[in-house]
Amino acid sequence: MKPFALARVLQLAERRSEALARAVKLAHGMWLRARGHQVQLRALRDARIVQLAGELRGGVPAAQLRETHRLQCAQAEDMLAAQAAIDAAHREWQARLAEWLQSEQRVKALRLLEQRHRAHAAVQQRRLEQRDHDELVELTHRREGGGR
Repeated sequence: MKPFALARVLQLAERRSEALARAVKLAHGMWLRARGHQVQLRALRDARIVQLAGELRGGVPAAQLRETHRLQCAQAEDMLAAQAAIDAAHREWQARLAEWLQSEQRVKALRLLEQRHRAHAAVQQRRLEQRDHDELVELTHRREGGGR
């Protein structure tokens, strides 16, 4: 019986799918890290707001207030950059995921073809064994019938 003709293609597709799965996990991790960074920035901002509220009760010089405002603007820019990083990481993750899903569909199709090939080979093998058995039975009957 001849081997599955697409065995090498299936093997390569499985390897590619595994590599893509690793890329999906990596992209997902990057997205999670970007979200974690944003959470850290928010925590820093909130802590600074609480600190500033305490300072403002006692009165603050104008120079310090301007510096605080500059820092808050920088924090706001960092938050926007963090959100942009999250969005980019999410798009990358979704793109890798879609590519991996497509690859997995191809692997499934190739495995189905391999399964059908094996089933067809098994049927042919059973037919061949049945023919051999039938010929043996016929020869045995001829010998028994010819000997009498």
